[in-house]
Amino acid sequence: MVASVYHRFKVERLFHRMKRHASGDSDSTRYSVRVVSRTFDILELLRDTDHPLSLGDISRRLGMVKSSGFRLLRTLEHRGYVERIGDDGRYHLGPELLTLMRGPAGHRRLMDTALPHMERLLEKFEETVNLGVWRDGEVLYLVMLESPHAFRMTARVGARSPVHSTALGKAIAAYLPEDEVGTVLRARRFPALTSRTITSPAAWRRELTRIRVRGMAEDNGETEPEASCIAAPIFDAGGQPVGAISISGPTSRIRVLKPRAARALVAGCHAISRTLGFSSASTRREGVNGASSRVAGS
Repeated sequence: MVASVYHRFKVERLFHRMKRHASGDSDSTRYSVRVVSRTFDILELLRDTDHPLSLGDISRRLGMVKSSGFRLLRTLEHRGYVERIGDDGRYHLGPELLTLMRGPAGHRRLMDTALPHMERLLEKFEETVNLGVWRDGEVLYLVMLESPHAFRMTARVGARSPVHSTALGKAIAAYLPEDEVGTVLRARRFPALTSRTITSPAAWRRELTRIRVRGMAEDNGETEPEASCIAAPIFDAGGQPVGAISISGPTSRIRVLKPRAARALVAGCHAISRTLGFSSASTRREGVNGASSRVAGS
């Protein structure tokens, strides 16, 4: 049961990179194709709007002739990048965008391998289960299985979250090579998202050390107040972290579930790692700063 990909996708970086090639810097502007730029204008407008838009809405907001907008929308609809819903034919982003977000074959294999384990975690604990990967110093959500509870934590497939506060981000960062972590520390600030957010690079490094000792990461109200999350990393055949799975929900519920959920989560991530070729014979590896660390599930 994968969360619906028919609603908003937050794919800012994907659109930015693709649009840049069509009409970005001075060299590409010289060779830009207007229809391609207008196509991305439509996709970005739908991405940034909380509700579906009609042809008239889109044409008016973009200053586009209706006939041109209609042709572009029909093409995008035919390819699955937008969908038309309701009697009045309003548009929102379509499921084909997910295939762009899935990236290389390694991500597809990761998603296919992780999904059965994620479904079992959802069934057992009834809290939202997420699969994320490291992308440009942020966490990119590949799969999200929603909790059946009315009050639940959710993230959109294709959305990005900061690595310094999320359990997913910290679970991956704890096992990255030092140069990658150093790049994050140099390039990014650690804003206080809540009163519990770690904002000091030194404190964040200490947190990564604790994660390597425990084999799992936590977000205790650091990204959103009264929301908690636990996460464990997934490794490939070379022992590199290729992603992480998290269980998230209101702090009051996660606090009760955490002892059992953490064991099941770590075991599930270790099983996924084995399927991806990770050898459980190597139960310790070098983490950030060369610190010997415990691999999840070992």
